[in-house]
Amino acid sequence: MSIQQFIGVYWTRPVPWAGFTALSRDVETAAMQSRTIRYQREAVMRYVKDVSGVLECEVALLELAPDRATPESASELRKIVVKASARATFISIAFTETRGWRPHPFIREGLPVDRTLALPPDPIMLDGKIFDPIQHFQNWREHEKLHSGTKELHRATILAALQEVNGRSFPTQAGALNAAGLRTFSGKVWTADNLRKFWIVSRCSYDLK
Repeated sequence: MSIQQFIGVYWTRPVPWAGFTALSRDVETAAMQSRTIRYQREAVMRYVKDVSGVLECEVALLELAPDRATPESASELRKIVVKASARATFISIAFTETRGWRPHPFIREGLPVDRTLALPPDPIMLDGKIFDPIQHFQNWREHEKLHSGTKELHRATILAALQEVNGRSFPTQAGALNAAGLRTFSGKVWTADNLRKFWIVSRCSYDLK
């Protein structure tokens, strides 16, 4: 009887405002960068061990779009499919099974339908304590709400910082903000373009008051 081979497919989404915008191509490193990836990897490894299978390879993706696989992710999956053993099963976590959270059915479009396996998002011991992925996502939603509530404070902080370079060119103003360690509300570096948009929105908001 041949040993069943598996290919772990893990993914997460970026959180720009929290500084999480990149994920290593090395799965072990990616698992250290993201608890979501670490959870998926650990759950998959435990399953593979329980069925006496072999984890042939793994891929960790940073998925930017909520409703489709980005070209980068689709390309990575195609590479994995080409290199995979003919009977290898692609295994991932089906977050949609609980409360409908973190849906991403499109990420499996490039995988052989008859060779995919989705595990339920059950809580497991991770880093010495119980990790519940659904609770984890709920906590992040609360963080998102709290972050959204600080938008006016962020705008006031940026406007105050810009007083020192008032009248200068947009590139100069953007450079001053970046040098001061300030970022856009979504966590990006300032550019002449997004600073121009910031000024337009700020003036519109002021006119509406």
